[in-house]
Amino acid sequence: MIDDIFRVTFHFEDPSGHSSCSCYMQQTLDNSSTNRDCPELANAVEDEMDSLIGDVLSDDFWFTSVEVNKVYDTPEPRWITTSLPQAGQQLGPGLPSNCCVLLTIFQSTHGNRGNGRMFWPGIPEAQSNMGTIDAAFQGTEWLALAQRLVLPFSSIGDTGEWALGVISQKILNAAPPAKDWAGAFAFATACGAQPIIAIQRRRTTRVVGAVQ
Repeated sequence: MIDDIFRVTFHFEDPSGHSSCSCYMQQTLDNSSTNRDCPELANAVEDEMDSLIGDVLSDDFWFTSVEVNKVYDTPEPRWITTSLPQAGQQLGPGLPSNCCVLLTIFQSTHGNRGNGRMFWPGIPEAQSNMGTIDAAFQGTEWLALAQRLVLPFSSIGDTGEWALGVISQKILNAAPPAKDWAGAFAFATACGAQPIIAIQRRRTTRVVGAVQ
């Protein structure tokens, strides 16, 4: 339904384990079929993003799946895509998965501190230097990924549409135990990759959509 909110998670596998990054999207057009929002969104995101993600990943990283969980409103079973995995297209080894490209998701509702962040793994060593990303790499492959992510995603076989946004944790958890998902969501106005490589501590769990 329009205004429903979903968490979209991108899963990756690398030589030493796994990693992932997530964002939020809100439905802006309904699907004509019922109870198909999660799979339709997952398939739409994979269809539009798989080649762009492959273009930024080192070839020892794999993009393994897209997972969609509905966080608001009516519950719906989660969905994980099955047509992946796909290997990265950047030649040579990648940096450890906790060395990330920081993608900033800008919005105009919750102030500058309300902007969102995604920590993308798989940086090729050849495209990094002294803690920064190569400027040409940032301005081509990463720019293309960021620009596509902020555009609407349309269902492949239905009428649904979803748009990227940010969740304000302050508003979401203002009155515990209730969560104000609707009030906390703000649509994205732009995305951009930062030049400095970010370090993120990651949990160790099983790979979702593993190659093996």
